[in-house]
Amino acid sequence: MKKQLILTFVILSLFTQCKKETLKDSKIEQVLAENNYDLGGSLIFELYSDSTYNFTSIVKSPNYEKIEKFKGFCEVKNDTLYFKPFEFEYTNSEKAVIKNNFIEFISDKSSFRIEIKKNSLNTKSKIDFTNFEDYAIFTYKPESEKSEYKSYDINQKELEEIDKILSKCFTENKSKLKNKNEYVKQCVIVTNINNEKEVWVSCYCKNEYDKSGFKYSLIEMNDGGECNISVKINLTKKQYSELNIAGLA
Repeated sequence: MKKQLILTFVILSLFTQCKKETLKDSKIEQVLAENNYDLGGSLIFELYSDSTYNFTSIVKSPNYEKIEKFKGFCEVKNDTLYFKPFEFEYTNSEKAVIKNNFIEFISDKSSFRIEIKKNSLNTKSKIDFTNFEDYAIFTYKPESEKSEYKSYDINQKELEEIDKILSKCFTENKSKLKNKNEYVKQCVIVTNINNEKEVWVSCYCKNEYDKSGFKYSLIEMNDGGECNISVKINLTKKQYSELNIAGLA
């Protein structure tokens, strides 16, 4: 009987140890982010509990398919991701920021974002876009170290105030513009040399074939008439100025 108890104890000990080692060595997905853009393409980012990451780029068309996979290590500090290495062709940034349910890469090459679908990290998401689905907030990238502007992160109340001021702009210029709800709005928020909060808003007519692409990267358009407008909002003074409507091609 004593031998049986000893044997049972040994087996249970081995089982417990094996279970602990299995849990220790397992990779748990902590972050999943995706960018599903038009033309059948998608980007998938996965971050695991052992600090490794996978970044998969998939491009598909009727007669073409290309899949690229990037792997490496990623350290998380204060909502910032530091990559070792990161050679993804869309950006040469070695770090990204988790902000407002997006992972945002900012570099000299481009500003690029992917939307978070799963996040078990202890990070903050300041803005709820449930009632502002046609808005996208991008981080300011200074053109030089001597820039008089500094990036600023707005809160929920400030987003609501931006929407009110923009509605006023559309109402007062309705003879020149479409209805505000027919546009997507890309915003860059800064503080100026007087420490006033400025919002640079670019509005583009919604694209029925690419309804979410505006959330991932800044749109570049030189013409478009009333489908391409910009306006500056002074959030501190609660007023707008410099309404610009693009010319036609």
